[in-house]
Amino acid sequence: MDIENLTYSDYSLCTPNFINGIEFLKRGMISQASHSFEMAYEQTSYNDAHYNKYASFCGYTRVLNGDRGGLTICREVARNEMHDGDVFYNLAKSEWHFKDRKRTVLSLKKGLKIDSMHPGMREFRNDLGVRKSTPIGFLPRNHGINNKVGRFFRKERQEQQ
Repeated sequence: MDIENLTYSDYSLCTPNFINGIEFLKRGMISQASHSFEMAYEQTSYNDAHYNKYASFCGYTRVLNGDRGGLTICREVARNEMHDGDVFYNLAKSEWHFKDRKRTVLSLKKGLKIDSMHPGMREFRNDLGVRKSTPIGFLPRNHGINNKVGRFFRKERQEQQ
């Protein structure tokens, strides 16, 4: 799964440091990308429209370098994000890097509510094989009632086809 190529599109309005970071990241030059993203993040005010994007890329490349503090950055900026799917995509990839499937799925779910057409998140979700919700949401997935109701609905769907 080459998830880096699915994120980046037009960043012409972003700072040169950020654009350099994207180029380094595409080439697999993680340390250089991290440095560029950190510079973009530190030189941008909290009120800037790209602040959360810069912070999430800074956090994500820190994660790729093995720094768990990068995951904290990604989580913090995602809490305040309402428009940018890349922020949630970086969070999902960061959670996945530390092998937390549950948080990865939750990040993708929140991100797709904000940007349902984000190609990276859609591809990542499809590759993960995210399950459908249980028929009775407040019961655990392996509860007998959920299993019986689920089988019933699957059987009904198969008979209709």
